[in-house]
Amino acid sequence: MIVREFVVAEGREEDFRKIFGPEGIWFDLLRRSAEYLGTDCRLEVEAERRFRVLDYWLSHESFEDFRQRFQLEYEKFSRLIASEGLVERETLLGSFYRGDSDLDEGIDLVSS
Repeated sequence: MIVREFVVAEGREEDFRKIFGPEGIWFDLLRRSAEYLGTDCRLEVEAERRFRVLDYWLSHESFEDFRQRFQLEYEKFSRLIASEGLVERETLLGSFYRGDSDLDEGIDLVSS
């Protein structure tokens, strides 16, 4: 799971939801990988227009492979977001993945 926080430009919250929500441009880009599991886009603090986006991957290597294979498209998406003035700030909060054991019920999440 890759967790990022975004502060969205005032009045652009709905545009952000359309891009990062289900069936949005972000989903269309990431689903090119068979190891992409989905995205959760949450409004964390309405007054601050702060969203949290969680991208779920089978493994950290899955995401890194995706970024390598689709680097041009990924960069194009980043430039589009920047040029639209949609986001005031983006912060990577971390990457977390399950260890090899399925017995721990998620308590073995580790930072990548």
